[in-house]
Amino acid sequence: MLASRESGGVPDELTLPVTAQLVRMRGTDEAAPRCVALRGEVGVAVECTIYTRRPPPCRDFAPYAPLGIGDAGCERARRRHGMAPL
Repeated sequence: MLASRESGGVPDELTLPVTAQLVRMRGTDEAAPRCVALRGEVGVAVECTIYTRRPPPCRDFAPYAPLGIGDAGCERARRRHGMAPL
C-alpha cells in the first residue's frame, strides 16, 4: 500500500510514485524544489497546506527549527533561498 493511500495520509494527487511502495511529493524533485503543498513566499511567510497529514520526511525535517536551532537539511534549504542559517 502506498503511504499516500493510508488513512489520513497525503492525498494521492499531491504525490508521484517512486516505486510500488514509495511516493514523493510533487515538486520536490524539480531543479528548484518546492513541494506542491507549500503555500506562500519562502523567507516571508509559508505554510504547509497538509500539515496534519504531512509525510514522515517532513515531520523529521528540522525538528528543532521552532527552537531556533537548524540542522544540515534546514541550512541547505535556507541557503538555497538566500536566507541566513538559524
